[in-house]
Amino acid sequence: MRTLRHRSFGSGTFRKILLSYTAIMIIPIIVFSTLNVQRNITEERQQLHEKHISDANRIAAVVDNKLYELKNMGKVLSGESWAQKMMQNTDVYKNEFDLLKMLEIRRNFENSINSLNVLSFGMIIFPDKKQVLSTWGTYSENNFFSNIAVFEGDTRPMIQNALQEQQYFKVMPPATVKLWDSSRRVIPVLQSLEVVNHPRAVLVLFIDSAYSAEYMRRFGSIESKDIVITTHGTPIFRQSRNPADGDKGNERSYELVVPSQESDLQYNISYFDNSVIGINNLFSSLLAILISIAVGTLSAFLLAKVSYRPLGALLNKLSTAIRYEDVKNSLVSGSEYNYIEKSFDRLLSENQKLQLSMLDYENAAKSNLFLRLLKGYFTDDQQMNGLKKFGIGYTEEMYYCTMLISFHAIRDLSDIERIRKIEMMTMVIVEKVMSQHRLDYELFEVTNADKALIISSGNIFGEDGMMGQIAAGITEEIEQTCGFQPFVLFGTVEEGLVGISKSYYAANESLQYMLFSREHLPVSQEETIHSIVDYYYPTDWEVQLINNLKIGNLDTSIQILHEINAENGKRDLSEASTIKLVSLLMETMLRVLHELNLDTGIYAKQFANRAKGKNIGEMWGYVFEVGTLICERNRYSNTSSTIEAGSQLLQYVNQNYTSADVSLKQLAEIFQMSVSKASKLFKEVTGINFYDYLCRLRMEMAKELLREKKCGIDDIARRVGYENVYSFKRAFARYEGIKPDEYKETAI
Repeated sequence: MRTLRHRSFGSGTFRKILLSYTAIMIIPIIVFSTLNVQRNITEERQQLHEKHISDANRIAAVVDNKLYELKNMGKVLSGESWAQKMMQNTDVYKNEFDLLKMLEIRRNFENSINSLNVLSFGMIIFPDKKQVLSTWGTYSENNFFSNIAVFEGDTRPMIQNALQEQQYFKVMPPATVKLWDSSRRVIPVLQSLEVVNHPRAVLVLFIDSAYSAEYMRRFGSIESKDIVITTHGTPIFRQSRNPADGDKGNERSYELVVPSQESDLQYNISYFDNSVIGINNLFSSLLAILISIAVGTLSAFLLAKVSYRPLGALLNKLSTAIRYEDVKNSLVSGSEYNYIEKSFDRLLSENQKLQLSMLDYENAAKSNLFLRLLKGYFTDDQQMNGLKKFGIGYTEEMYYCTMLISFHAIRDLSDIERIRKIEMMTMVIVEKVMSQHRLDYELFEVTNADKALIISSGNIFGEDGMMGQIAAGITEEIEQTCGFQPFVLFGTVEEGLVGISKSYYAANESLQYMLFSREHLPVSQEETIHSIVDYYYPTDWEVQLINNLKIGNLDTSIQILHEINAENGKRDLSEASTIKLVSLLMETMLRVLHELNLDTGIYAKQFANRAKGKNIGEMWGYVFEVGTLICERNRYSNTSSTIEAGSQLLQYVNQNYTSADVSLKQLAEIFQMSVSKASKLFKEVTGINFYDYLCRLRMEMAKELLREKKCGIDDIARRVGYENVYSFKRAFARYEGIKPDEYKETAI
């Protein structure tokens, strides 16, 4: 294979690569010259950029210096004794602030404002007193903002809202203020004079836009295009400079962003990108041309060898995966790529098969979930997560009805093509009929019938004979299309996920009775009818009740008992049938108690006493009481001292239950205790004895492996911890009620 590939491949593709590199040997010349020019441009731009960065930092420092003076003014005022006294919500210091004192305070305040050269005016607001101290005097808030400083828009509410919180140094968006009938554009700046959540005095300074523009013209930059100062993305100041001549108006510009060191302001400064492209080093460019011509051919050869190496490595890996015929048919120029194309076609085909397998698995898992719902698997987090995983939007608040479609009327089941056609037509017919009634449904296969249909809706349905109409419509369409009349039976419309199981068993009872009636003579029907069990206690529900009682799941156990009680209450059972049903439930409880190694005598006697009086209410109540006692047994047996030791035993078993050596004796040796103590601790923590718990873990894993159908029975027995297959089969039959082979055949 390798010799054939090197003889057939390598020449065509390699020659193309070599010729391609030789043809583009002129590219290094162009690249070298371009890089040389680009280097000059880059150096020039770098120098200009560094100059602009320095200028932008200087502008930021100038503005920050002024902001520092503003903040320092607030610090100075907060330390003034008169300011601290005026903050007090008391009249103790009222006599100190006579006319002369207030004139002095206002004069000092005015001097401080004028010394900064950028402020229009300022004031100190006392929120609690609702007073404003300004250079013109002391006013009430409402009077000041209504007659002296009147703001446009929502600036006043914004200032009043900001007064409620501590403001370190807050710069607000620009606003227009009408000051003594003169309009000005100002930028409010707030600074609390107290470091508290609700300051009693806030200094509010108003930067005059005209003053600040003049200040920036004096101390700004003559090189910048635009200077924009923003706070939290909102512009509060903009200064633009037009180009010196008409040509510069078309120049590109770029922006530098410098954050303020004194506040939350940000300086966005734009500069003209007026770098000039200069072409120097012409001699170096010409020399690069000569060197490129001299070494071009050699470089092209070396590059071709290097470029072909990954392709050769890939061919080496793919050579074992391509058939000889594929290689033989690819003896043409460029056949390496045909070779790779065939490999990827094969990989895509295998990936498609894998996707189809995954789709089949998802469909099988989805059908398995529906079968579990039919059997009445009561809701838990794992069950609900499984429904959500496959996009099944069933909830406890929805209404459901189960319908069974049986093809038992077909006598000849050997015609596989006809059966497939009937199944395909059934899917189309169900879709047609259900779309007419606007109900959601899921159609899947079941063992006791051919097809099962779970109909669901967020609102109650089935009234006015709707289900009968649906069943009749499906029956009629199948009869007209396929030439035979199927059995289409439906159960009751129920609320909640458990209602799916109730509806299913009702439909199944009708189906089984119909099949029985068809196969038996009319003479024996009456005798059979009398022997039919009229109470509702499905085997699947009994198995779930036993399992939940053993693991102490009180909520689910009580839910199952309530559902059995409610469903049988609808059937209007006779007294004898009701007593029989409750007695069967009590037998289930006694069997669980016996398996948990608990005394059953006292419970059997107490139930017998209630049964003698035929008080059905007391009998039901006692069944609920015993179920509760079984589930809550751990509450009374476990103590803090035993839980830790028992948890260690439980953790070890959970991690090593697939080992055939796991036993009580091994646990006792590992944890240095007697066998009896290990058994007692384990039962107090789990509620069931060691071997029952170990069997449950192994059987659940075995069921998963059997459903996957990838391993034989012998292999599964070894993988779950049994030394021989016979012990595994006996344990599985006791646990599940059927043999492993039968479970594997019926598992989906």
